[in-house]
Amino acid sequence: MILPNKYITLTESFIGLSAILLDTINSEEFTIEKLWNEFNKKYIKKDKLKKPPTYQKFIYVLEFMYLSKMISYNEKGEILNENIEIKNQNA
Repeated sequence: MILPNKYITLTESFIGLSAILLDTINSEEFTIEKLWNEFNKKYIKKDKLKKPPTYQKFIYVLEFMYLSKMISYNEKGEILNENIEIKNQNA
């Protein structure tokens, strides 16, 4: 489920969904609900994924991304992309 194989496509795996979520987050800050709504609008409603993830799998992927240090959270609880420097961040 984390890695794709002959039964699990890339977009169904945690690695593939992580890339899609990082693209959705980009350099913005999102709460979990806003990120789900943006992901839903951008990928699920436009039928860009053959098997869209459930909300539960979405949460598991976020946990995987946090443990892998792809994302972090600020003091407001918003999700940040660790790969892009945030513009509003005070040095």
